[in-house]
Amino acid sequence: MILYTTWKSRPLSPEQANRMMGVWGKVEAGMAESPNSERLCWYMNVDGSGGMTVSKVNDYDAAAALGLAQSMALAEFIEMDSKIVLDLDAAMPAILKGMEFING
Repeated sequence: MILYTTWKSRPLSPEQANRMMGVWGKVEAGMAESPNSERLCWYMNVDGSGGMTVSKVNDYDAAAALGLAQSMALAEFIEMDSKIVLDLDAAMPAILKGMEFING
């Protein structure tokens, strides 16, 4: 299962930015130790306004737990939006089924 997360930076004081980096380090260390998730990619906007990550998670419970833990830890510093997504191979049967409904 793939978890896609985007985030937008909140305005931060220098003290908040330093505290965020410490919290973020703990969040990342916890994810690295977890057998339930693996970061596939992590990109940041070049203007520093936000970014996105893609993580592979074992199941829905792991996805929900990861999203909740990260948002609880980082909500003061960033706005997060996480969604479970499908790659094209996994999505295609549902897309075709949807097209059947549309086309009769």
